[in-house]
Amino acid sequence: MLRSIFAVLLMSSLALADGLKPTVEELVDFETKSNAVAKRSNDAVRIENYEIPLRLLERDISFERLPHAAQNALIFSKNGEKMVRWLINPEDTKWHKELETWMKKNGVSTQRHTYFEGYMTASRSYIVRDPKSDLAFSMKVSTDVTGGNWRDKKQTWDDARQVKISSDYAMKAMEMRTPENFLFMDEPLVFGVKDIDQGMLLRLLGDLNVKDRVYVPGFSALHEETGRQIAEMNGSKDPAEFWRQHYVRPLGKAIAELYAMTGLSYDSPHSQNFLVELDGDMRPTGKIVFRDLGDSYLTKEIAQAMKATKLLSVWESGNILNGRASIAQGILHGNEKPSWVSEAMYDSYGKTFFVEFEKELSRITRIPIEELMRDGSHAGSGGYFSKGYQLFEAGKANTGWTGYISGLVGGGSSGSSLRPGWGQYLDGLQKYGGLRPSAMACSRILGM
Repeated sequence: MLRSIFAVLLMSSLALADGLKPTVEELVDFETKSNAVAKRSNDAVRIENYEIPLRLLERDISFERLPHAAQNALIFSKNGEKMVRWLINPEDTKWHKELETWMKKNGVSTQRHTYFEGYMTASRSYIVRDPKSDLAFSMKVSTDVTGGNWRDKKQTWDDARQVKISSDYAMKAMEMRTPENFLFMDEPLVFGVKDIDQGMLLRLLGDLNVKDRVYVPGFSALHEETGRQIAEMNGSKDPAEFWRQHYVRPLGKAIAELYAMTGLSYDSPHSQNFLVELDGDMRPTGKIVFRDLGDSYLTKEIAQAMKATKLLSVWESGNILNGRASIAQGILHGNEKPSWVSEAMYDSYGKTFFVEFEKELSRITRIPIEELMRDGSHAGSGGYFSKGYQLFEAGKANTGWTGYISGLVGGGSSGSSLRPGWGQYLDGLQKYGGLRPSAMACSRILGM
């Protein structure tokens, strides 16, 4: 009932996209119409593509996680050779020309084809639909024109490869422990042109293709009208407090669990990276959806304990943190505050986030919360709230983490200045090959 009421409200200001499943339609409409920074079209457009021999492209594909329909939509045979449909962002005026120059040098036709139809998002990604299977997924290539405050966005091969490897890493962690607080949009396929450092990524939309779910981008939850309407449909006349309970608090718990499972934390945690999951009646489920782990910090000791040597070898050195964590939240960074979120309320969001983050991180890892609170309080700047956490005792030499020692009593690795709680946590990661499953774990992994 609530969902039908919301559909009427949505229909009063726009026409839903044709050809998509209703759940995907809603995501397109949130992305394009419930965005305070830039209103964008939700109309279907033909997505042009080149046809490039697979043999000429770099690639990293996890076929076991890739739906056959998506695989067949992008990779096909022509004249006895495997070809790839390389998409052209409809808004791009620059980067596809560089690609054409490379194609001509390699004897590849630059003829454009139209196989997919697609829909804008708030950023450079397009949600595309395979006309044969009706499967929808997200694709990202280079463009010099995007929505919002982020403009010229070259999609490099190096970044695409990092995103894919981080996705592999996260999915492996989720095979061991099904997350309780978050869902993840898997990115199981990337292609690249190494000579010009361009890439193309595929992101799955998970349950939107198969289940009755609604994903509300964080910036739509805090949109002047949409945020208020969803709150009112759930019986709240205070949208700022409603989203504290159903966005800020769940986000703190979700980021804590993601960090505990992987050692990854977003370096630009604005609301374009997060979605709030609602059920078929527009009620929050308590789950946060994560997309795009490529722009993240990685705590070195956690990756080492997880034996993530491949991830460490490709990760940007400036985003590998030795002996520390950097946690932040900036859900209105790069966006406009709705009238119902005052400066005082937004500041309180920062406090709420870190209270939930520390409680959940302590619960999952068994690091005493007193140990986490030793690093002081969070700070606010530029719409972000951030706090650093130290794995090692202040004022003592960082002698490194030596790994699990059988029969260790009292926690902390021998000869290390690790704080006891962090030491026990790291030893457990190495001993069990990752974060141990929780008896309460009952969530889903998106894209499987």
